[in-house]
Amino acid sequence: MKEVQNIGKRMPYAESEDYLKGLISQATEQAILQGARGKTRVIRMWLAAAAAALVLIAGLTITYFHQSSAEELVAEQTAKGPIDQFLDNLTDDEAQQLAYYEIEDIPEYY
Repeated sequence: MKEVQNIGKRMPYAESEDYLKGLISQATEQAILQGARGKTRVIRMWLAAAAAALVLIAGLTITYFHQSSAEELVAEQTAKGPIDQFLDNLTDDEAQQLAYYEIEDIPEYY
């Protein structure tokens, strides 16, 4: 085995000029492709952010309108119909009489 002092200033490997030119051109092409991919990634990132914002706005809008429609339903349910008004005006004695009220046979359903 050669010792380190006896190697001299000669490189242990050699490349041809064609190999170096091909390596440089290949590295240049890869760098250009990486730059184009980087721009594509930025565009994709902006599109994903825009889609997320759109989903958030749509969700908030749906929630808002669903809540207001629920409030309208509660308002409709609290509105009293004629039967409710009639029952609210009954005294306790009249309400007890309603519990014992029977309808005789209805002849038209025989």
